[in-house]
Amino acid sequence: MTRVHLLGIRHHGPGSAALLKGALEALDPACVLIEGPTEGDALIEYAALPGMKPPLAMLFYASDEASNAMFAPFAEFSPEWVALRWALDRGREVKFIDWPAAVSLARAPVDAKDEEAILTQTQPPERVRADPLDILAEAAGYGDGEAFWNALIEQYGGTGQTPLEVFAAIETAMTEARQHQADVAGMSAVETLRENRREAFMRTHIREALKRHEGLVAAVVGAWHIGGLRKSATAIEDKALIKELPRIKVEATWAPWSDSRLSFASGYAAGVISPGWYRHLWDLYSRDQHEGAEPFAALWQARTAALLREEGYAASTASAIEAARLALSLSALRGMAIPGLTEMRDATLSALCHGDETALRLIERQLYIGERIGEIDDAVPQMPLKRDFDLWCRKTRLKPSELTEEMRLDLRSDAGLLKSTFLHRLNLIGVHWGRLLDAEAGRGTFREIWSLTWNPDLTIALAEALVWGVTLERAAVGATVDRSSKTTSISELADLVRAALVADLPEAAKACIDRLQAAAVHLSDITDLMTAVAPLVRIVRYGTARKLPEAELRGLIATLAAEINAGVRTGSHQLDADEASARIDAMRAYDEALGLFGDTGLTEEWHRQLARMVDDEQIAAPVAGLALRRLHDSRQWGEPAVAAAFSRHIVGETPARAGAFVESFLSGSAEVLIQDPVLLFLLDEWLSGLDENSFIESLPLLRRALSGFDTGGRKRVMDRLRGGRQTVATLDEAAKENPAFERALPLLRQILGLESAGIEA
Repeated sequence: MTRVHLLGIRHHGPGSAALLKGALEALDPACVLIEGPTEGDALIEYAALPGMKPPLAMLFYASDEASNAMFAPFAEFSPEWVALRWALDRGREVKFIDWPAAVSLARAPVDAKDEEAILTQTQPPERVRADPLDILAEAAGYGDGEAFWNALIEQYGGTGQTPLEVFAAIETAMTEARQHQADVAGMSAVETLRENRREAFMRTHIREALKRHEGLVAAVVGAWHIGGLRKSATAIEDKALIKELPRIKVEATWAPWSDSRLSFASGYAAGVISPGWYRHLWDLYSRDQHEGAEPFAALWQARTAALLREEGYAASTASAIEAARLALSLSALRGMAIPGLTEMRDATLSALCHGDETALRLIERQLYIGERIGEIDDAVPQMPLKRDFDLWCRKTRLKPSELTEEMRLDLRSDAGLLKSTFLHRLNLIGVHWGRLLDAEAGRGTFREIWSLTWNPDLTIALAEALVWGVTLERAAVGATVDRSSKTTSISELADLVRAALVADLPEAAKACIDRLQAAAVHLSDITDLMTAVAPLVRIVRYGTARKLPEAELRGLIATLAAEINAGVRTGSHQLDADEASARIDAMRAYDEALGLFGDTGLTEEWHRQLARMVDDEQIAAPVAGLALRRLHDSRQWGEPAVAAAFSRHIVGETPARAGAFVESFLSGSAEVLIQDPVLLFLLDEWLSGLDENSFIESLPLLRRALSGFDTGGRKRVMDRLRGGRQTVATLDEAAKENPAFERALPLLRQILGLESAGIEA
């Protein structure tokens, strides 16, 4: 293989890309081979189209299961992209040589027989795998492999060596490091077999290229693989190693990518820490003649200063110049040809941010990660989900636009219903083109108001949604069912049921209903159950523009209500303040929902449980207060029974418990006090009997309870308190007749909020 030049690179490394471009110019190979799935060969020709703007990714997915997919991303500074464009621009053959995506996506890179043989072997204790670059970094005096590779390759700034000499040095160093790692802390047996098989594929493709071409062949691969590709192995041995590997049928297409998804922080294993910084390096290297370190540092700091000014910080041009000079000084002190990211950041923090890291954090994403999103040429065949999306856009006459627009839909019309279904399905797969502002006009669900804003990043979300299905409908079903399988929250499952129904996905709705019923049986969180019932009842009661599985929904509601009624009393014991607050909100919604649902048996059982809660001493005070109020409002208990229960819960109780009970009972409407003088008398007696400290402790709770009364209700309560005397025109006149009332008048006004309301009582 003397005609083969192995060029070891780092994925998405701008220095590697610059060196590679120089090496290809020097070699002028007849054929360029690139590490990557071989199915990518069908996509190569499109890379030269003018509308192809990185970051981009090759998308490979199983033909019969789009959720089984993988991406191969490229930035403009990725060595693989540079090699691809170099070969296309010069009309040279270019091929991918890694093992096929058909093998990777078969999810069985090690067949059962080999795996069983490996696992039954006697293995030494598992050791932590060392990064080979860390080994080299330690020998060279660097803290870690990342810093070592960046300093020598990605930020080399010119070393006096030719690109081919640099690649020769990389080959020597990485081959030695790989051997040393195998001796010290290598890969597991399964990982080793996987790497050996990948490299067997690469060697096979290299041999085939040598047969096709008489000239030089350049193979662009990860530097780690060079030692394996130089390994002495025959074609027969390699063929035996990759024989009978499982494969599946795979489709391939181009998809837009983004800077954030190129970053290591996104979870991308081959990602880089700072795509924005690497792009800045590539801008330097891609010029015909490097302008030197000074303009390089000045441009970065000027960009940093501009971003800081956009955030409202006073970042002057003079400070940017000072930051650039400081970065150059730091790099000189550390023996670097050009400042690295660490030097640039330290200089920015000192000269532009004055030591304030908060300012720097505001622009870190824009500056270090970047916000660029790739674009696909119109001539490129689109992925199936994107094709289906474009078809829906044509059917609904909706066109993506970055300008925000408001759209009102009447779901009783075919056009409005189609648009609503489209947007709801997009939301289910994470493509939030539309945000629902308003629905349920009046008490029905036949009108929706949407705010539409298209962001280029949504194209990425559309590509990612391929894991759920190749059409919008199938993807929305897959995403909804998957989310339902990963949660036990009843309220979340109820939301998924409703989302599936409004997206016209009966299959997904049925699956979520089944999941919700199963979860409800084992759930002890009554609050969650109550919260789930209200939206489901509204759907059944008022309907939607879509076809409903009404029988299943009514059965689900009945099941949930039965569980709630059976467990609400014991589930309301010893609740803390936050739990009690959430419970009474849920109880109000549930009580109203039962009334709308119209099941007499469930309603009667609910009222029986409310009565038992009122008489249960272990029930949280706010819950008991609301239970009594509901019994009063529904006329299940007469005034004497309500008054007796009210008295039991406030007389002799601690101010905190009595105040919480009163707050919950009174909350919402003043009519209960206006129409029931006995309750008003009991409340008056309780307040009058409190000592000063207890009164002060109870006052916030009482005032919070009365804050929900409207202005007219507050005034009528004041009229009741002064005995309803028609001859007394104002409270001030009543105070003149009763000295005790006069002393209490300022506080009474404050409690009822009459002063703030501007009422002359």
